[in-house]
Amino acid sequence: MMFENRIKTCLAAGRPALGAAAPDSSEIVAKLTINSGIDFLWIDLEHRSYGTHEVRWLPILCRQADCSAMVRVPGLDPMWIKKALDIGANTVMVPQINNADEARRAVEYAKYPPGGSRGVSPTWTLLMDVSWDDYLPAANDETCVVVQIETPEAMENVEEIAAVDGVDVVFAGPADLSASLGVIGQTDHPELLDFLASFPARVAAQGKTAGVTFADLERCERARREGYQFVNVGSILNHGIGGLQDALAHLREM
Repeated sequence: MMFENRIKTCLAAGRPALGAAAPDSSEIVAKLTINSGIDFLWIDLEHRSYGTHEVRWLPILCRQADCSAMVRVPGLDPMWIKKALDIGANTVMVPQINNADEARRAVEYAKYPPGGSRGVSPTWTLLMDVSWDDYLPAANDETCVVVQIETPEAMENVEEIAAVDGVDVVFAGPADLSASLGVIGQTDHPELLDFLASFPARVAAQGKTAGVTFADLERCERARREGYQFVNVGSILNHGIGGLQDALAHLREM
């Protein structure tokens, strides 16, 4: 039970994995978000001012509630990936993945040998009275790797990125994709919408899951209809607690 990644469990059962973002490093806000019934909590270290020290309790809160803690690291850096996993995240999101080689490196940095090169010294286990004898053999299977498609190069290489063994979710970032298409900030631009509509089929052809994020329910509904099985549903700042609960229930019925 301790080492079941809820994202992987949902996807393996044919159910969508639905999450929400932690808007800051607050443990209370994170706990309220987790309690809404999300499958994963998105903890962002790429576009926030804080690092692993400030969010160190959030993955623990997730593990206590059978919620996947997804930490987006600042980039393709083994130090950041290692730190995110060592504080208890079981899912790592790596931005700006452009090709299959970079995708393979993301997997390598997130997995212990022989599947990768992650260094061995997780600290979250002490805080939850978990033995390394139990965690370490299960860690590679538990860990979920999410890679982000955000650049023109990545847009061309979707299939080869998705085909990389160990990549679980291929994630389309609408904001950065709009910039890559020369229509920065226009997330309703027809060219971007066409790309996003075709994206799930391109990813699914390689046996992987497509992911995306939107703040409003209508856009999330469209994403579900287009085949996205991994959807971040804004945050409780967008919806409020009751609104987020209602949105999750509605999207799970689709």
